Amino acid sequence: MLDGSASASFVGWCLPAIGVVACTLYLYANLQAIAQMVWSMAFGSRVPLRDRYGPWAGSSDGIGKEYAINLAREGLNLILISRTGAKLAQLADNIRSQYDVQVRWIAVDFAEGDGVYDRIQRELANVDLGILVNNVGMLHEHPIAMDELPLQDLKDTYNVNMMPLIRLTYMLLPSMKARRRGMIVNVTSASGFLPIPYLNMYAASKAFVTNFTLGLKEEIRGSGVDCQLVFPMFVDTNLTQRWQSTNMWQYLCSAKVVPYSKMAVWTIGRVFITTGYWQHGMLIAFFRTFPRWVVTIFIGKFMKFVKATHCTE
Repeated sequence: MLDGSASASFVGWCLPAIGVVACTLYLYANLQAIAQMVWSMAFGSRVPLRDRYGPWAGSSDGIGKEYAINLAREGLNLILISRTGAKLAQLADNIRSQYDVQVRWIAVDFAEGDGVYDRIQRELANVDLGILVNNVGMLHEHPIAMDELPLQDLKDTYNVNMMPLIRLTYMLLPSMKARRRGMIVNVTSASGFLPIPYLNMYAASKAFVTNFTLGLKEEIRGSGVDCQLVFPMFVDTNLTQRWQSTNMWQYLCSAKVVPYSKMAVWTIGRVFITTGYWQHGMLIAFFRTFPRWVVTIFIGKFMKFVKATHCTE
């Protein structure tokens, strides 16, 4: 048995030690991406992405459009996948006019379900795809409770935000493993770490992407294939266009898509988990100083305010 003085001494030593460990874990969780970037700038690989992963990359609209432009700047040929053929054709022409790369495109609507993947697989047959950017997604037009969403919106969120990532990874990972090279970039959202009441279905789908990527990282360890998890906050894309018309957009620390994507592409192969943008990283670090339940209540009240003041039914 410990006497009173020994117990006090033990507690006096233990509590500061717990504080040091907690502080260290917090700093590691929030500063590891920055540390990895600094390390990469000083000692990281200078081998071009094309030589490291292969000559072709696949991407889609929104953030993916700017990903594609920056990957073309790196000399990679592109396969663009999105819903609107006319936009894809225009983007392909613009990229070809600026960079000496090949560009193909596939117009599909992922909300249609399983049928689109057979076509994609035929189009990608015999293509040495080295980088896959999984970033397709849909977002509700305004904050809304889960039980108020139309059933079709629930189905579309599942079919668009989750299934393309699963099916395209399942489709392309075996050939990447066979070549022992490849990079799978999964673009999720900060909501994959922070619950978002009134955007609950969207946030839940992004939490799936987060956990899928964390598990995939371990599954492909030693295979020559790598993956990356990118979790931005709000970025000015078509996905968030309706939100940009509200006065609250300035409070969401939104990033312009061009500088955001340029920085995010630079992190490929350098950082495993990243927001892709310094301002978003700082805001996430701030939120993580509070218990999750506090953040959830705060975000829920904020979304209710947005719904009441900026949205029409």
